[in-house]
Amino acid sequence: MRQAIMLQGTSSDAGKTVLVAGLCRLFANRGLRVAPFKSQNMALNSFVTATGAEIGRATAVQAAGARQEPIVEMNPLLLKPKADDVAQLIVNGKPWGDVSASDYFLSDKLQDIKLDAIRNAIGHLEANFDLIIAEGAGSCAEPNLRRLDVVNMGLAHLLDARVFVIADVNKGGAFADILGTLDVMRLTEPADIDLIEGFLLNKFRGDRKVLQPAIEFTERHSGKPIAGVLPFINNLSLEEEDRIREFRPANVETDIAVIYLPHISNANDFDFLGREENVQVRYVRSADGLGLPDAIILPGTKNTVWDLDYIRRIGIEKRVKELSSDIPIVGICGGYQMLGRGLHDPDHLESDLGTVDGMGLLDVDVIFEPEKTLVRREYRPTAANFLSPSGAVKGYEIHSGSIVYNSAAAAFTHGEEGVDGAVHSTLPILGTFIHDVFSNPKFTRSFINFLRARKNLPPLTSPVVTARNETDEQFEQLAAIIDEQNIF
Repeated sequence: MRQAIMLQGTSSDAGKTVLVAGLCRLFANRGLRVAPFKSQNMALNSFVTATGAEIGRATAVQAAGARQEPIVEMNPLLLKPKADDVAQLIVNGKPWGDVSASDYFLSDKLQDIKLDAIRNAIGHLEANFDLIIAEGAGSCAEPNLRRLDVVNMGLAHLLDARVFVIADVNKGGAFADILGTLDVMRLTEPADIDLIEGFLLNKFRGDRKVLQPAIEFTERHSGKPIAGVLPFINNLSLEEEDRIREFRPANVETDIAVIYLPHISNANDFDFLGREENVQVRYVRSADGLGLPDAIILPGTKNTVWDLDYIRRIGIEKRVKELSSDIPIVGICGGYQMLGRGLHDPDHLESDLGTVDGMGLLDVDVIFEPEKTLVRREYRPTAANFLSPSGAVKGYEIHSGSIVYNSAAAAFTHGEEGVDGAVHSTLPILGTFIHDVFSNPKFTRSFINFLRARKNLPPLTSPVVTARNETDEQFEQLAAIIDEQNIF
């Protein structure tokens, strides 16, 4: 058996990320040591490995599907957009610097750095795993990107991978996508076509017989088989790349408003809240849309100063501050920094403004620093934390900046003397750098019951939602569906 299988797409959002996770579980169930691999990812949802390296969050989810600890070699290059044409480049889990789109995708100047990181990662994975399941990015046939490609067909050649290309049949146009993809390849790099073992139609609803004439037409004109037709899965809730997910139950008892930020990161932090009973999680894009929720959350962001200015200009900051004496507010990472009194940027890392006023809801100051904090650990709520009954939590930090405590008390402690976050002295306002804090079931239940008590609702007493167990069940469901196709 060749050591690599690769899933690419005729377009973005074809389902590559989810199907790689399912394939990882399928082969893990067959007794193989499997590694997911995305050589280059562009995403704002990221994860910190046990060694303090930053990788794409989706790759960490796929590693869970493979029953493996996420490692940096599974995603050696990560691009975190900061503007339309600028991104922070993470190489081997550590910040390398900001790069422009033209320098990264159209210039040779970074190619050696990219290829060295990818080849070293492949060498490590091949030496330590039985099988690599690689994921491409976007469309596999982009004529403007093919020359320097290191994530689609360029990577497939490095891996000598069996390539399957996914088309989203649910959105329409899948067969034109397939034939058009092959035409672009013929005009750019014909040798790429030889690596394609077949196409997969994903997210199909309806009667397969209706699809059959189009399958036969496409196979006849492409010379490639339609290797499988995978169904649309209604109840799938696995994390996907940089996608916000709202939860709108029929009977809303707890309404949580998450402020939508233009550079929002790690929005998956809040998916776990929506799995609690009758909890609504909605994203707010205007001051009028905020309403009177039971709690307000300011999420993480890749550009804290820019996004703070944005919500200030459109009136959301003013409305949040008006509600702050009556409604609990939680800030995560960049959202926590926004809650402080001052954001100080002496090296102009975030903007050219130097120092800007924060929202002033927590008596702390933020100092942005070049060094990035990347760490996973356990935290304990302090006595001052209004959610202290929840007990210890696990999570990770990804941020550039330190906190100067004024009168605010810390929200969490860690290790011998470490502290994290801050709480208001009299109001239920809390900020923390901890990503994944709501993936701790007892903490999430404590938060929801705190909100329910404020409305004189009885506490939830059903078993706490163990999101990781639900995710494992979904990996098994995906693996079974893929296995039924008899492709692999």
